[in-house]
Amino acid sequence: MTDGGTWIDEARGPTNTGPGPQYNVFGGDFRLPRPKVDPSRVALDHRLWLQRRFVRPQGFDEARSRLETPGTTVLLAGPPGSGRRTAAVMLLHEPQGPTTSFVELSFFREREDTTVPEPGDRLLLDLSNIAEEDYEAAQALLYGYWGRVEQAGARMVAVLPSADQELLLPALRQLVVGIGRPRELAVLRRHLEYDLVQLDPEDLRGVELTAHLRGFAMRDVQRFAGLVAQAKAAAPAGPAAEWISQALGALGDRAGEVAQRVAALESGPQRALLLSVAMLAGASADAVFHHADRLLGLVPHTPDERPLLERADLAERLKALPSLEIDARGRIRFVALAYDAAVRTHFWTYMPGLREGLGRWVEDVVQAPHPALGAADRRRLVERFAEQSLRAADWRVLHGLAGKWAADPRRAAEAMTVLRLGLEHERYGAGFRSKIYEWAIDQPSPTLARVLARACVEVMARTHPDQALVRLHHLARRTGRTGPVAQEVRETLYELVRQDGRLYLKLLARFWDGLASRRDWQADVRLFLELVGEPPPRRAVPDDALAATWAKVLAVAGREQWAETAHRWLAAVRVEPQAGERLLDVLVEAAEARPERLTALYLTAHAWAVDGPRDERFARAEVASRFWQKIDIAQGIEPDDPVRALRSEERTR
Repeated sequence: MTDGGTWIDEARGPTNTGPGPQYNVFGGDFRLPRPKVDPSRVALDHRLWLQRRFVRPQGFDEARSRLETPGTTVLLAGPPGSGRRTAAVMLLHEPQGPTTSFVELSFFREREDTTVPEPGDRLLLDLSNIAEEDYEAAQALLYGYWGRVEQAGARMVAVLPSADQELLLPALRQLVVGIGRPRELAVLRRHLEYDLVQLDPEDLRGVELTAHLRGFAMRDVQRFAGLVAQAKAAAPAGPAAEWISQALGALGDRAGEVAQRVAALESGPQRALLLSVAMLAGASADAVFHHADRLLGLVPHTPDERPLLERADLAERLKALPSLEIDARGRIRFVALAYDAAVRTHFWTYMPGLREGLGRWVEDVVQAPHPALGAADRRRLVERFAEQSLRAADWRVLHGLAGKWAADPRRAAEAMTVLRLGLEHERYGAGFRSKIYEWAIDQPSPTLARVLARACVEVMARTHPDQALVRLHHLARRTGRTGPVAQEVRETLYELVRQDGRLYLKLLARFWDGLASRRDWQADVRLFLELVGEPPPRRAVPDDALAATWAKVLAVAGREQWAETAHRWLAAVRVEPQAGERLLDVLVEAAEARPERLTALYLTAHAWAVDGPRDERFARAEVASRFWQKIDIAQGIEPDDPVRALRSEERTR
């Protein structure tokens, strides 16, 4: 920090307030598909995807130049829609990926959601969507991180809410770098190139397209490129001008057109069919018609009292919706590109009274789908409902749906869809992370715990790994020690930390804190011993952190609890004598020269040496001998050769 002094807002995480060492390390029977997920790899892949499409805006090179110095913080200021967040990610991105830590910080944090910078860390703090009333608190957070980043030799980029700096603290203004919009046409070309759409330069220089691009936010440029690719896929032989025209029409404001179409539909059944097609576009026509009729029973409307044979049949109802088509497979959709999204937006915007009923309808479709409505159709329905709910700021209703579906083993996939979209949302993702924290510290049902664990490791850990770790740790504590769900949650936690040494250290610090405070200590003993049953390599986890946590375990747990893990460490030494020598040193250091702990370690090694298979006893005796010599040295005793004693004992047995 360049204005002198160090500012500390509060003590968080393991804090030494008394004697002892201080190790501050920061950083139903169903199954969801569990691919091996490396969150750091997924996050890196996304950054590489951005890098291939990124066009540097004005001011980018200045910000990058500042960040060449470790300990630097840069505040990016620019107009909304200029791609500030992407620029921030690219400033911190390193193609080598996991060699340095890339962590996204959060303004909305639970008490335990803390990240203290470590040397080499690259930190992103996106404040672009915070409310005006939160700006003062956000600046206090920024000020605190600024000093910590400088002290640690880390790097941080924060995205400010706007280009206006009038409300910014004077001390922070020296950190600001203003950025402009990148060249829109260059961004579009990059996206089209990687979407394998080759267009003549003349097609991209039209006055209409240029004017639209200037008014697009950068995310709209990306979406526009995707729509051009869709239009090309639908008519690959068509002229490029037609692809561009269709994409512009799809991305443009269709509110007036859709409003006229809806107003022309005088009956509830017609409007219900229009909305059902918009929500289930691409599904079987039979399923759409069935659920359109179900919708009529769940939203307010004037019922049709006529006998069934006197009502309009499906063919007649479709005539009122000329923009629809049914393909050869019997699937129904709108002909116009992205028209279904425009219809959904119209109903959510101009008929807000229907939202509650539509939520009940989506639940009904998911719980009792038509036989022709497949899993992919239900997933798309949930995605579309979640998209509109988030756009209309009705994100809390999604909490209820996710919790309800996650408690049902048959609906776990739909619950994951809601949580994924919520967690990935720039504005409301913090609310979903907070809700998952509430669920995790409660006593979640096994089915809910399983879904939450997968959401943490597969979604949250990509951008907020520290927060994912906190929630997984609570879940692992509260799901118990037996049963398939408890095992899966623990495996998910271990899977996360074994891929990231910084997270491994943070988990050790949480174990240390829990054992020191006797809060959930029994669960933490079990979790620690199971985690280190597979000893981590030296390069991933420092020995002093391992020894500190082992010391707490030896202090609170009986030998019968930790002996099996100690045996595994001794077995690892037998297999890899040179590399395993450190494991013996860690155990001796954990004893802290206390005679009762050293004696317990001695007896544990003795039992392991003499009770093993006969063909392994000599090798085990060699390991035990080295271990006992270290124990003797720790006690200030001249070590002798205990191998001979073991051999003598063996002869008398």
